[in-house]
Amino acid sequence: MFKQRILTLSSILLIGLLAGCATSPAQPLPSFQPVTIDATSYVPKVDSFAVILDISSSMTNTSQGVSKFAIAKEFVADLNETIPPLDYKAALLTFGKSSGSTFGDGTADVVYGLAPYQSADFAAVLNSVERAGGTTPMGKGIDATTQTLSVESGPVAVILVSDFREISEKFAINSANKLKEQHGDNLCLYTVKVGESLNTDSLIEQIRSINACGSSLNVTDIDTSSAMAEYVTEALLKPAPQAKPIQYEKVSMSATALFDFDKDVLKEQGKTELHKLDEYIKSKGVKVVDIKVIGHTDSTGSAEYNQGLSERRAMAVKDYMASEGINAGMISASGEGESNPIADNNTQEGQALNRRVDIHVGATQAID
Repeated sequence: MFKQRILTLSSILLIGLLAGCATSPAQPLPSFQPVTIDATSYVPKVDSFAVILDISSSMTNTSQGVSKFAIAKEFVADLNETIPPLDYKAALLTFGKSSGSTFGDGTADVVYGLAPYQSADFAAVLNSVERAGGTTPMGKGIDATTQTLSVESGPVAVILVSDFREISEKFAINSANKLKEQHGDNLCLYTVKVGESLNTDSLIEQIRSINACGSSLNVTDIDTSSAMAEYVTEALLKPAPQAKPIQYEKVSMSATALFDFDKDVLKEQGKTELHKLDEYIKSKGVKVVDIKVIGHTDSTGSAEYNQGLSERRAMAVKDYMASEGINAGMISASGEGESNPIADNNTQEGQALNRRVDIHVGATQAID
């Protein structure tokens, strides 16, 4: 993305120079078309993230004909465009000097957050950072991030964007260690290098090695829209939990064991049988999410009467199960009357089998 776009812009500028247009204003980087990440497929990997942007004077130097400051800002803008709208808190911090004289001591500033992440607000604040200058107080920038994230106890990601030049290494590393001490294994630290300076790799490695989680990349490594999407996914997202399937176990109880003939009030034997089932259900714990109680009758009597009797018996079973501590909200009770026989209603034996209450216990199963 950046390598290709920088080369494109460099070519534009070269053509302008050859055409005698050297005084024309600098052109912006070619537009970025983000990959849309399906927000329904992911959940936040972190509770919050912070971007630390180097705006010191060394960032005014060029890389392949484009200022590193412009490249760094564009990287953060593209990152912001790619992040899906999920429930994060975010912060944007700078170190260097963006106002007044571009000379002198740089400062660390919190320009966004820590606040609920809103892409448009984040972009507006980023756009307000108009120029680079001053010394390079990376340690102050990391310290300000530590302070900003001090209210966070969950997972956090910190993305440090810099050319890593003209920096007090000892100060920066000490500050990074304090950030690590504050968050421990909840911290993922990412460095993004802008430019080609070779003598900065040692500092980058020292900062990155403070924490096992994260990565160290050059901005040109993230050189396509798809690469940026992969970067965002790695740093900020994890797959959404899959819905666990419900597997039903059917328990069929004889109505003769539960009720007296033509009655819908549980007898003591019926309560004893249901108590055993209730204890079994409780042993499964939170895995049980759905219970269907369905009453059935034989064909003796009218269909209308049998339907009502089957419904009342199912409700009596549900009420008893709830009285023993089974969550009534996940129990449904219905009746099918004589409409769903499992045996021949022309025999006494078949009728006895058809008079029953079926209890379907649905429990979630872990996905391999």
